[in-house]
Amino acid sequence: MTLTMTKKVIECQAETLQFMPIEKVEDECSTENYSSGSTLLKRGKKLEDNNNLTKEDLEYINYRQLLKYEEAPAYLQHNPYIRDGYRKMLPTRLCWESVFWWTNETMNIWTHVFGFFLIMSLTINDLLLINIHATMADKVVAAVLFSCFMICMALSALYHTFSCRSETDYNTFLMYDLFGIALSLLAIYTSGVYYAFWCNYELKVFYMITVTVIFVVAMTLQIPRLNVSYLVKMCVFIGWAAYGMLPTLHWTYINGGFDNPLVQILVPRIVGMYLISGTAFIIYAFKIPEIWFPGKVDYIGHSHQWWHILVLGALYYWHNTAMLYVQYRMNHGCASTMRIF
Repeated sequence: MTLTMTKKVIECQAETLQFMPIEKVEDECSTENYSSGSTLLKRGKKLEDNNNLTKEDLEYINYRQLLKYEEAPAYLQHNPYIRDGYRKMLPTRLCWESVFWWTNETMNIWTHVFGFFLIMSLTINDLLLINIHATMADKVVAAVLFSCFMICMALSALYHTFSCRSETDYNTFLMYDLFGIALSLLAIYTSGVYYAFWCNYELKVFYMITVTVIFVVAMTLQIPRLNVSYLVKMCVFIGWAAYGMLPTLHWTYINGGFDNPLVQILVPRIVGMYLISGTAFIIYAFKIPEIWFPGKVDYIGHSHQWWHILVLGALYYWHNTAMLYVQYRMNHGCASTMRIF
């Protein structure tokens, strides 16, 4: 598409422009003082309206241009196999608007926007619509679990929305995103410990304290001035996830092993949770499938999108696992022959 312009805007000097592609409008024509990201659309203009475009229209067109990997801001160049679809550094208003653009972040944002509302609907269904005769403590645990999951989804979506605002904002929202992941892990552990050790108060308190301590350590490492490397942070998260095997094995033992029907029901579910989470991490860490198809899955189908889908699937799967346990305990109560150590 070409555009005839008789004058450049003042900032670009009063030179006459020849026919030139929209993509070549110089970056210096843009400004951080842009006040209305949808000026062009609000006025009902089309790109073909060559003689009616204003300075703001040109700025908007310039902002909408997507970048190749080599053209993207350096701090966004963390996956060389995603070759196209990067947003320019945008002001706040256009960061919000870019949620509705088609970029390599669009699916990252919307998978967890969908996840937020899915978990909200589960919350309403479980706490308000289904009468399971649970105690107030049970309802509080469920509410905390759902709240942590929704916060995780929301912070993830915000991170992907504002990652292009500035490098400072990128690092800030990345910290929030990691906080959301840690919060969801804490919710999974505390709910799992609460339900698994429903019949043993001492062990319930012990394991809740230990997972909370690990959460505090993981969050402390996120403090920017400590300058902890990303690798160390991820190792702490992996170690935290692996720690979950300890209460699982202990719970299996005190319930009599696989002779117990509850163990037969829930241990495979816990193994399934680890398989889903492990698969998600492998896809994320090894950048599958874009490492095999560079530039082919830039907009849909790359590793971070699969990571999002599997994380959401894991949270939904854990919700269903918790419901199975609650239903079993309400129908069978606590075993009188349960071992402690």
